[in-house]
Amino acid sequence: MKRATLPASVRRAGAVAARDLDVRPAFAKGANPFALIVETTQALATGEALHVVVDFDPRTLHTFMRSLGWAAHTVRSGDVFHVWFCKPTAPTLPKWERLQAPVQLDLRNLPTTQPVIAVLEKLVELGPGAQLLVHDNQEPSLLCEKLALRGYDARTEKRGHGDYLVHIAPAWVFDT
Repeated sequence: MKRATLPASVRRAGAVAARDLDVRPAFAKGANPFALIVETTQALATGEALHVVVDFDPRTLHTFMRSLGWAAHTVRSGDVFHVWFCKPTAPTLPKWERLQAPVQLDLRNLPTTQPVIAVLEKLVELGPGAQLLVHDNQEPSLLCEKLALRGYDARTEKRGHGDYLVHIAPAWVFDT
């Protein structure tokens, strides 16, 4: 693999070098390289970025790494995505300052599978740091796994028979 040039935004964040990690072979074998990516970031030297090469835009990984204070930058080249992660040398906003105000979403009258679709579409529409307060008539058991894949989590409060309030937010919100 040819060594990629550091993008200007990655250099501005303080990186002077990058460690390359092509995870396409791992995905081709059916493996998930998430642990390898996290382990590699922990071994980076000061001023070193991680350059991940992958066949898709890893939005969930972006969300996760940003929640840990890492800057992320992606460049698409044909069918290949080059993703750089680095620890900014300048202080970044605390997590809670990047969190959006909760948006109310009433899904009580939708057919069984429609609430999941509505929630996922709303999260995409709102972008990073989105929070939802969802009113539903059932527990969102199908939703939790799909949220986790996108870096989100949920807390459900049963308020009465067929009345649930679900708080959805980036997973780090519930880490405390």
